[in-house]
Amino acid sequence: MPIPFPPVPLRDPDGAPNTKSVVAAAAVTGKTINLADAYNAPGFDFHGAREFDARTGYRSKSFLTVPLKNHDAEVVGVLQLINARSAEGDTIAFPADGTPLVEALASQAAIALDNQMLLDAQKNLFRSVLKIFASAIDAKSPYTGGIAIVFPS
Repeated sequence: MPIPFPPVPLRDPDGAPNTKSVVAAAAVTGKTINLADAYNAPGFDFHGAREFDARTGYRSKSFLTVPLKNHDAEVVGVLQLINARSAEGDTIAFPADGTPLVEALASQAAIALDNQMLLDAQKNLFRSVLKIFASAIDAKSPYTGGIAIVFPS
């Protein structure tokens, strides 16, 4: 299923870090951002959230945006939680005492994501080496040339 949202640029057209988008700001600074009301958050541009809200009838209010940092402290993604709820079901700000737990879970997610990217890179390297070997064999021997190597998806 295609993702219905455009990518968020991490840099402005002039090359400066994009700090107008809360997601990009969390990614480029590596810091968690907790906003009680996105519509009243000075310094951030929430036109995308406002457009989404207008299309869906939803009201994006509180945001907790956490950078996903791998074991090398590199940001590999961003987790954004929207609209914390009170026990009564009202939208509230994300409590500060819950932020360390979310950051710990985000760290685990980042490590899992990083591991998956490493596994994908390892598979691609293995396939490339096999293709090189196959090409070398094809070039060297007319008897074994043309054997196809098929990789499972």
